[in-house]
Amino acid sequence: MKADGSGIVKLKVYEPRDFPALLQYVLPEEQAIYTTMPAVAVKVCRKGEDKLAVLITEDEMTAGFFVVDYGPESNIYTGNEEAVIFKSFSIDQRYQGRKVAVQALYLLPEFVKRAIPYKNEILLTVHHTNIPARNLYIKCGFKDKGIKFAGESGEELVFHQSLHMPKSKKMV
Repeated sequence: MKADGSGIVKLKVYEPRDFPALLQYVLPEEQAIYTTMPAVAVKVCRKGEDKLAVLITEDEMTAGFFVVDYGPESNIYTGNEEAVIFKSFSIDQRYQGRKVAVQALYLLPEFVKRAIPYKNEILLTVHHTNIPARNLYIKCGFKDKGIKFAGESGEELVFHQSLHMPKSKKMV
């Protein structure tokens, strides 16, 4: 455990043996309206379907969840065929307020680069009324380029994060 009381946060690909922890997952109703519960989301992440279900752990305990969708038809938001879609992101209520979400989002780009090295961008959608999530994504390096999408529950904003390595400047 770190000095601030938080534990070590890691990202790991979901395995069927992790399912019981997802059944214990707690998410307040006011947050659940913006996402898919992990126990439901893993059912659509069958092997070979271009989706990765990912657990966020703190000290080896399930603290959060998300899906990375990297199928060729998954990006309906931009013309970039090399983008992945980050979705169904949530932090179990018992781990909220411990900077788990921030740490997970900082780990996300390297995780995606290792898991799906041929992709060059992470996209996500966030409901326009979900101000805390919008602020979190911006804090963690996502950019709002002004693209909007008509989602099932209203207007969604499309946020981007590049996976390109910054080009080093040549010394003369």
